[in-house]
Amino acid sequence: MNISVNSKKYIPDLINKLKDSQKKTPAGKVFVGFDGYIDKIQKAVKSRSFSEVTYYSTLVEFSERIAQAAGKSGQVELVTQEIKIGGNAPIMANALGYLGVRSVCLGNGGYPVKNPQYENLHPGVSILSLGDPAETNALEFNDGKMILSELSTFRKINWEYVRNTIGTVVLQDNLNACEILALVGWCNPDHATDVWKGILENLMPASPPKKLLFFDLADPTKKSEKDLMEVLGVINGFSSFGSVVLGINENETLKLYDILSQDGKRKTKDLGKIGRFLFSKLSIDGLLIHPVDRCILITENGLINLEGNLVKEPKISTGGGDNLNAGFCTGRLLGLSMEESLILGMATSGSYVKNGKSPDMDDIITYLQTW
Repeated sequence: MNISVNSKKYIPDLINKLKDSQKKTPAGKVFVGFDGYIDKIQKAVKSRSFSEVTYYSTLVEFSERIAQAAGKSGQVELVTQEIKIGGNAPIMANALGYLGVRSVCLGNGGYPVKNPQYENLHPGVSILSLGDPAETNALEFNDGKMILSELSTFRKINWEYVRNTIGTVVLQDNLNACEILALVGWCNPDHATDVWKGILENLMPASPPKKLLFFDLADPTKKSEKDLMEVLGVINGFSSFGSVVLGINENETLKLYDILSQDGKRKTKDLGKIGRFLFSKLSIDGLLIHPVDRCILITENGLINLEGNLVKEPKISTGGGDNLNAGFCTGRLLGLSMEESLILGMATSGSYVKNGKSPDMDDIITYLQTW
């Protein structure tokens, strides 16, 4: 069954439910892991005069400037717009806090002393820190972003290191107290699969069933086919302990399709068709595909296609997917329908991208009213 519906039909009821949720005890708790960065959000200068600065507006335009330096040399001025916490796990955990959801974030927030930027995490986030943050320069453009990262701090972090640094009892107690497990940011930590497998084999059997087991690979472009097949097998294994949903953006969707279909020419670009194919190859309960303008969810009941509210002039884009993940998980904790959870995810992301900060419920309601 394929269901393509207008998102606006759900918004009045969703607003009422979100208003009601503000009067109640905050939703349950989420365990999020694992990465952690300090992000410099930057723009690349195209031209500058005493009175005016013009930035490169698109990745294509910027790439042409880089290509011009081939065989010679070049220099591009970067202007830092903001320095903030970064990484899929910390941004998602922080966004959950603003939505009224407490979380435990396993990641790199500074060790043995917390990095000063991580003092700015929402008070609803407690962090189990594994080491110093990685560093990222996020060059943002109107049509996307280029993230340049220095990742050496992650290289030592495998399951044995996590267990020895945090302690098995502490990890188990924190996981047991959470209703959702979200493992995100797989692509950059060298031993992420080993850590995820360690959680699966050592912690999940002794933990109560979860409302949701949520996964996000982040950009897997640099990963080998072997690496991807291995982590997909680990994700499948979590299905024994609750409902598993894998969230992927458009680029990740196409990468997985090329690997699983062995379709070198990629005969289709239809994300719905591709999503159904991927879902048939995975032992999971839901596949959430989130291109910039909509959400597609494939389950055993069929496909749901909901259009979004595209922000034409984003104030920030780095972290948009993490805010979407936070909104979706919050919807599941609140007992919203799947459609409402998807819209809450898109609204959380849209408000974040539009305003440059993770929204609280009042911000979400305001955003939905102008959808």
